[in-house]
Amino acid sequence: MRTFVVAAVLCLAVGVRAAEAQDSIPNAVLKAPPRDTVRLTLTDALAQAEPASEQIGIAQAAVRRAKGAVTETRSALLPQVNLGPQYTYVFENPYQSLFPPDPTGSNPFTSTNQWRLGGSASISLLNLSQWARLSASRAATRVTELQLTQQQSLTILTVASAYYDAALTARLVTITEFTLVQAERTLKDVTLGRDVGTQSEFEQLRSRVARDNQIPVVTRARANRDIAATRLKQLLDIPITTEVVLETPLDDHENPAALPADVDSLLEGVDTAAAARAVVRTAQEAVQQNEKLNAAAGRQWIPTMSTTMNYNRAGFSGEFIPAPDEFANDWNLIAVLNWPIFTSGRILGQKRQAAANLDASRLQAKLTGEQAELDNETIYARLREAEDNGRATASVVEQATRANDIAELRYKEGLSTQTELQDVRLQLEQARANQAQAARDLQVARLRLTLLPFLPLGTADLTAATTSTVTSTGAAVQNFNGVVTSTGR
Repeated sequence: MRTFVVAAVLCLAVGVRAAEAQDSIPNAVLKAPPRDTVRLTLTDALAQAEPASEQIGIAQAAVRRAKGAVTETRSALLPQVNLGPQYTYVFENPYQSLFPPDPTGSNPFTSTNQWRLGGSASISLLNLSQWARLSASRAATRVTELQLTQQQSLTILTVASAYYDAALTARLVTITEFTLVQAERTLKDVTLGRDVGTQSEFEQLRSRVARDNQIPVVTRARANRDIAATRLKQLLDIPITTEVVLETPLDDHENPAALPADVDSLLEGVDTAAAARAVVRTAQEAVQQNEKLNAAAGRQWIPTMSTTMNYNRAGFSGEFIPAPDEFANDWNLIAVLNWPIFTSGRILGQKRQAAANLDASRLQAKLTGEQAELDNETIYARLREAEDNGRATASVVEQATRANDIAELRYKEGLSTQTELQDVRLQLEQARANQAQAARDLQVARLRLTLLPFLPLGTADLTAATTSTVTSTGAAVQNFNGVVTSTGR
């Protein structure tokens, strides 16, 4: 009997283990595969920014297109050589009745098979309008090159801002989760006091409401972190499913990353004055381009001269392929003088358009210079603001941390109320959030000042890419606004 009982117990144990194993199989099958992880420093992100940027690729294509236009425009002033073999079969011509029949068919007026083997060479001797167009196309190339440097600098700033945005949102998640942990601990203490009769139901409800109000804040912060990380992945062409670990800390240390070599070489020894900025020089080059186009339109009244030399070996025969002795030289030189006397207003209309474009470009250059001066002053002001905020928030966090420790001790000793404790926690959360925001703004402001000579206008207020404010009626609410510009990537 005892043997039977032991056997039954063993069978039951084996069955239970088998059932547990069967239950664990679906969990293993449904378990999501581990995500790839990329450890990314700010230097690595800036190095990957240019190869991954579609906007830089578009700007590079514009430079190649402009250089191609220069080559095309210059070709009209250089020699042109063409080969043009020609075969003609004559069914009937008006000269057949003027000449007696030729059995050999070598008469060029009556032959049925006519061959011309050769080509032509031509060159423009005088075309002042085309020379002006060439100068304008070269100015257009310089404009596209300056626009490329602006796009490179803007891409570096955009990627750095996105990196710091991701770091900031991750820091805010940590801050809000810490506040949630504190609220959970307070709720447990009050619940325990309620069980032993030292706390009222009202205090327990207040603790639970404070805890529950913090949960949406944490949820929102996590969503903002995921959005910022996704934006950074898109800028760097990193797969969305890959987890990115940011290794450059969000602090106020100077020079946290090295710029790419091509951008760093451009910035070496460059003046940061408004008149020396790439955007101002681009406007000035546009003025020069329109000056040359205006000159080209006015020079269309000047005569043009060109010459063309044609050389052919002409063969005439009654057979399809003429004999060697049936070929002869056809060699001539043609000089052409073209002088537009009456064009029905075509040249006049082009001159008026070119003059209007020139006036507009000059006004645009003046406006760009004024905007550059304002932009420079704004960038310096933003840097001073970020530095002041960084110093101010550092001391505030120290004081808020000390106040929170005192408030928790006073609450445990029964010397303060829960309202006082929640207010101090809110102040600490806001102080830490402001410190993180100030660190992010300071790093972006420093990088913006470094890239200032080649940045386009309007980048002084890119701090709006990530803003965090803490407002609540008992809990901190963090707002994240993602701003993506068309020139950002």
